[in-house]
Amino acid sequence: MPDDRSLNAPRRRDALRSAVRVTVAVCAGFYTCRYGMQRPVMSVYALFGVIAFGVLSRMTGSARARSAGVVRALPAALTLTAVGTLLAVHTLTAVLGMVVVGFALTFSAVAGPRVAGPSSGLQLCYILACFPPYAPQQIGDRLAGLALGVGLFAAAERWLLPEKPTRGYRTRLALASATAARLAARLAADRGTGEGTDDRTVDAIADDLSPARLPQGERPAAPSRTSRAYAQAGASARSLLHQLRGLTHTRPDCPDALAAALLEAVADTCRHTAEALRDAAPPRPGAVHEAIVRFQTARRRAVRERPEPDPRFRAAVLAAAESARNVELAARVALRGRGIGLVEPRSLFWYADAPTWWLWARRVRAHLTPRSVLFQNAVRVALGLGAARLVAGLLDLSHGFWVLLAVLTLVRTTVVQTRQAVARALAGTLAGALCAAALLTALGPDSMVYAVLLAPVMLATFTLGPLLGIAWAQAMFTVLVSIVFAQLAPATWQLDEVRLLDVLIGSTVGLLCGLLAWPRGARSELLNAMARLLRECAALVTSVTAEILTGPGRGTPVNGEPASHALVLAQTAYAQYLSEPGSPQLDGDATDWHVALMVGQHALAGSYWIPLYDRPDRAALTEREAHEARRQAGTLSRALTATAAAADGGGPSYDPTEPLPPAGPPAADVPELADLEQWLAVLRNDVHLLREPARRPHGAGPS
Repeated sequence: MPDDRSLNAPRRRDALRSAVRVTVAVCAGFYTCRYGMQRPVMSVYALFGVIAFGVLSRMTGSARARSAGVVRALPAALTLTAVGTLLAVHTLTAVLGMVVVGFALTFSAVAGPRVAGPSSGLQLCYILACFPPYAPQQIGDRLAGLALGVGLFAAAERWLLPEKPTRGYRTRLALASATAARLAARLAADRGTGEGTDDRTVDAIADDLSPARLPQGERPAAPSRTSRAYAQAGASARSLLHQLRGLTHTRPDCPDALAAALLEAVADTCRHTAEALRDAAPPRPGAVHEAIVRFQTARRRAVRERPEPDPRFRAAVLAAAESARNVELAARVALRGRGIGLVEPRSLFWYADAPTWWLWARRVRAHLTPRSVLFQNAVRVALGLGAARLVAGLLDLSHGFWVLLAVLTLVRTTVVQTRQAVARALAGTLAGALCAAALLTALGPDSMVYAVLLAPVMLATFTLGPLLGIAWAQAMFTVLVSIVFAQLAPATWQLDEVRLLDVLIGSTVGLLCGLLAWPRGARSELLNAMARLLRECAALVTSVTAEILTGPGRGTPVNGEPASHALVLAQTAYAQYLSEPGSPQLDGDATDWHVALMVGQHALAGSYWIPLYDRPDRAALTEREAHEARRQAGTLSRALTATAAAADGGGPSYDPTEPLPPAGPPAADVPELADLEQWLAVLRNDVHLLREPARRPHGAGPS
């Protein structure tokens, strides 16, 4: 059931639309089966089929996408209903089936939020069928009713009260690329002044690329090549916008035609990338890579002939160009697939030419470990549902279905969240049971009265429940259930007493599972993964700086494999963390962990490109300049290590004891030194962003 939320107008409209679709689909299926065909079993499955996918599932995206997702899930729902019907022959078989189904469906989150969206609804399909009476002769009515209800709901999702399409991640990327193109073009035309830029607009467009600000179903979190590429393009585009915005406030000492030419290539590449993202067509290879090569060649030639006009500005332009190149490459991978071939740097684009089956196998294998939050969630839910089914079977509860439904809807990923949900749910169920008992006593056994009440009560339940919180949702759902079952058989107030008892048993089982099985949820794993990533980045800062200042001439890149592996684990942990309902708010965590992922990408990019540059004579580098570069790198490395230690200890994500290093004196006329200082400046800016509280609350997907 949904968590408490603020009552804003868009949420009220969305809740009302969803409630209307559910109500229309339920009434059409239930009335047809119960009163038109006189098939009560079929009517029950038609009703709960709609509730499974319309209330418990998290189907996201456009109306067409949600409807298609419901239709794709129907075969699995029918299979689980048939399996549950057959395994109900004995409590032990039903329990074992519940454990397997619970684990498999919850663990499906490894495939991303779109695949995992209907998992709770599919679990309900098995739960409903696996309880006594063991009636394999009813399997036809059960499957027919479920198919009817799900089909009606899919039609309602597609055509009833369609809402305006939301901005998907590809649309946000296109807007960010177009904005970057305009900024780069203005910088090129103004020779680096960039006057007239609205920083707040640029920041807002950049922040919109953070996965925390997207609905859960729209986050690029799947193991597919496309999803990985969109995630990387988003992080690179966010960096690019910050870099270009910084350039607009940095006037070069004199007009720089060389930097302007590179900025023109950046603008051209970003413009074509934005067009390709809007049209969903692979962009043609941009000119930015060749422009970077020309820029570096001309830059080295100019250094030998005359001093650079502004080494830092040129280094900043080069860093922005490399970010633009990463955005364009990631967009090509996302829109074209393996056809793009090998992509450098391999530490960032390792997935570009990998087979699809290997990417999925890698994701599944990575999570078959107790350190995976998805594995923890799957075990927790499977044990909870299995235990609930065992208790219901051993106690021979007449409506044991409600025990498992309570576990399914109330168990959260942390024991604190579960305890809060259970307390509110029990209070709501008690209030609803009292109201329903009074209603049943006053109205008596006349089923037609309840048939008239069904539609308005259902509409109110599924409109107000998501808006007012879980207590209201449970109270109104208890009344709704009483109205439904009063139409199937004569009902008295004892029905609500039974439901209250079942919810209490289910809540107790859920609390015990939450207390015993990984009670802290994803936060601890997130902090561990981010701490490891930041420590690897700190090591890269030290080793790359040493390579530039004292290492041999041209050589192989610094080994970034440990940082690359840490980045993959951190990306996964972050996606898991965001999948928990309300995690940032409930944990009191205002840290923008997406910035930590940007730190990893920037560190890896620098570790690949900087040591490959052809370096001029080392004599051009004075001891003072080398000492200053080492000082900045050392201070930044210590800041990253301190931030990692704070995260590892579960404390705040920053260490206030040591300030970040300020920018040093102007770089010498050595391109590599200017690039090194710019790389450190980018990482320093990332750490600033990581230390400051989030400018806005994290957006969270529906729970």
